[in-house]
Amino acid sequence: MRRKFLINILFLLTVSILVKAFWVLGIDRTVQNVVGETTYGNYFSLFSFSVLFTLLLDMGLSGFNNRAVSADPSRVRLYFGNVLLLRLLLTVAYFLVTLTVAFALGYEKHQLSMLLVLMLNQVMASMILWLRSNISGMQYLYLDSLLSVADRLVMVIICSVLLWGGIAGGEFRIEWFIWAQTAAYFTVMCTAFIIVVRRGGVSGVKPDASVLKGIIVTGLPYAAVVFSMTLYWRIDSVMIERLLPQGATEAGNYAQAFRLFDALAMIPMMFGGLLLPIMTRGLASGRNIMPLAAMAGRMLLAPLGIAAVTLATFPGEMLDLLYASPAETATDAFRLLMLTLVPVGAVFIFSTMLTAAGKLKLLGAITLSGMFTNIVLNRILIPDLGPAGAAITALSTQALVAAACMLSVGRTMPGSAGSERAVTGINGAGRMIAGFTGTGRILAYILMLVLTLLAGWLLRRTGLSWMAAAAIQMAAGLLLALVFRFTEPLKSLKLLTERPGSA
Repeated sequence: MRRKFLINILFLLTVSILVKAFWVLGIDRTVQNVVGETTYGNYFSLFSFSVLFTLLLDMGLSGFNNRAVSADPSRVRLYFGNVLLLRLLLTVAYFLVTLTVAFALGYEKHQLSMLLVLMLNQVMASMILWLRSNISGMQYLYLDSLLSVADRLVMVIICSVLLWGGIAGGEFRIEWFIWAQTAAYFTVMCTAFIIVVRRGGVSGVKPDASVLKGIIVTGLPYAAVVFSMTLYWRIDSVMIERLLPQGATEAGNYAQAFRLFDALAMIPMMFGGLLLPIMTRGLASGRNIMPLAAMAGRMLLAPLGIAAVTLATFPGEMLDLLYASPAETATDAFRLLMLTLVPVGAVFIFSTMLTAAGKLKLLGAITLSGMFTNIVLNRILIPDLGPAGAAITALSTQALVAAACMLSVGRTMPGSAGSERAVTGINGAGRMIAGFTGTGRILAYILMLVLTLLAGWLLRRTGLSWMAAAAIQMAAGLLLALVFRFTEPLKSLKLLTERPGSA
């Protein structure tokens, strides 16, 4: 399990960074510069609106499907037609709800026409996620990794031709950008559909009422988890806009701080997405997933924590680098959001373990509690502290959810302390994250981050350029990670060179 995960996560990170970095910095940024802030802003607001109700497109079906197929790949034939029918019905609900709200908000005709295409894109993007859950569940992890970036790769090719190929007459239009996304999603969706049908042995679509009922009932806890996590991840900007006198402006300021946080959080998400099918298959076959969880924790949390505290040390400098006119109120929010990456990493490891073990009701209770905590804290802190209050809330919520997930894993999952029986408390979860064996190792991890932060604070006062100081701080953090044994590259190298099946 560990060797399979290591090879696939390295492959996934490599292709994702190459393709998605060029998409963000090369294509998306260029399109904004070419069409102008107003046109791109209108597109971006409509895109965000099209995302608001995407929960209706899935309702937890992808998460349920991933776990079910990972445990038994033959279930692809049983579930495929039933889930496909459900998704078609959910698509109708998504269009009805989104368009009803759009009309109520008074969107103009040209905005509605653009919104319709963006909604179609969301439908196809959601369909791709479900199809990929079948592919990863069948353990075709390379294929899943390629499909995870395939849509962006097709978009890069199409938009590169339109932007720099010289074959399109006139100036670049935002509609071309949207239709390029449509073409990319359609291409990848059809490809994924063919792969699932052929590799899964699907011979036809045969809905079954009893199976449909079982899927709906079983999928509801997944829907609760997805809904609550989506809400406490995204509601802060909405509450800033609603609660503050200059709400729209302050929400834009918060977006400056949130953008890099959102981009870096994709790394823990990739870890979780790859861990789920491997852990589910391992648990279904009676294998101990704790060594895999420990390795994933070391690979993710040590570098993520060091990068987070380094970025938090130089918030103003980073914002100056990213934006032409960074807002002063974004600085404190940026620092806090960077630190929030640490509990986010823990959440994705431990929530994935709970999902793989089928502890969805427990995870749903945790995430729903996080959602209500987030709303209450935002309501209290945003009016007084603005974007910084939302960032404090994000850090507090993620830390509480991470701690609750760790405690739940320690109490409910056998072997979490290296024994046959389930254990109680955070010590039981310790072995699974960054090589922890108890609260002492957790404190050592926090000490490592504090020392890295202190090194950066001292380097800021040496007169070095901030980039040189940040590079030295990161190097110091990596050295501390080696000293504290939170990263062990030689073990990873040895694992890569072992013969398959030996780990």
